[in-house]
Amino acid sequence: MIRSLRKFVSSLVGSKRYVFFIVLFLICVVALSLGIYGQFFYKYADTDPLMIGINVESKKTAEEIAILKSNFYEIFNDSLVINSENEIKVNKIEPSNDIVYTGYDLEATDDNYYNVNAQIPIININTETAKKANSEIITEFYENASSIMRKKEGSTIYNVTYAAFINDKILSLVIKSSLKEEGKAEKVVIKTYNYILTEDRELTIDETIEAKSLTKESVQNTINQDIKVAYDRAKELAAEYGALYERDLKSDIYKVENTENFFLTQEGYVYIIYAYGNNDYTNDMDIVIF
Repeated sequence: MIRSLRKFVSSLVGSKRYVFFIVLFLICVVALSLGIYGQFFYKYADTDPLMIGINVESKKTAEEIAILKSNFYEIFNDSLVINSENEIKVNKIEPSNDIVYTGYDLEATDDNYYNVNAQIPIININTETAKKANSEIITEFYENASSIMRKKEGSTIYNVTYAAFINDKILSLVIKSSLKEEGKAEKVVIKTYNYILTEDRELTIDETIEAKSLTKESVQNTINQDIKVAYDRAKELAAEYGALYERDLKSDIYKVENTENFFLTQEGYVYIIYAYGNNDYTNDMDIVIF
């Protein structure tokens, strides 16, 4: 190949030879510039090595992830966000309402006993999978709010809010409740539902990871690292301010296959939520984003 190249160069005479070397020089300069930019300045180089805009959203910088986590509560605006170029067709229970809407809007205050502000969603799809989810939502949130509004002892504050997203054929619903009873720590509960609209079934975490072109091993490493950081931070705060919720790094809840609460936002981010208030009286939670 080298001999053929030398023969080709030798055959060039006059201006052709100068043009050839100028073009060759420019190609080398461009290649070197792209290499330097990709190595030192292009922040998505690890997921988009060719810099052609593929899969750049699957990995964010640590600063961007930190911003998403700090803004977590801001996503709860009691509405549905649709990210799809295609028309979403489902068999609705209530044709005039959105696929997810506020089915129960409970606002009640008794100065002596309770303050309830609960926007409780309904999945407006006439299928058994959606009906099962709605039944769980009513039991967990509506019945709890109704029970609190009948209380005649102590003082209780209860809030419920939600966010829903559709990415093409996938519906994600995340519901947050906060319960503050007199004499007890605040309890924050997070529940999620992920539904494949075209197949009438729940979306699994394995399918979500595959859709993101990731592996279970890489996601598990992310979980382990994030939980370890949260564990160390909690230890530092506990040393200064007293006992806080203590994570068990060896707990099986942190295994990918045991993931219970996750959802997708309209930008395609996947959030895994470890809300310890689901089982204990605490508002501590850890969020893993990929």
